[in-house]
Amino acid sequence: MYEIAEIEASARVTSPLMLADRILSLAQDADRAGYQSAADRLLSLAFHVLDRPGRASLKRN
Repeated sequence: MYEIAEIEASARVTSPLMLADRILSLAQDADRAGYQSAADRLLSLAFHVLDRPGRASLKRN
């Protein structure tokens, strides 16, 4: 049987980085469970959470 990750309702995410980390963990769990499509969507969501419009790019010239 698959183990479902539990998320505490009282847990508060204090930063986009922490949220993205949690989403990446869920994506890994989905991938291990064979849900590649869900893992891909979660990965895309993690990148979207970290995308900060108006911020300087981390890419150096």
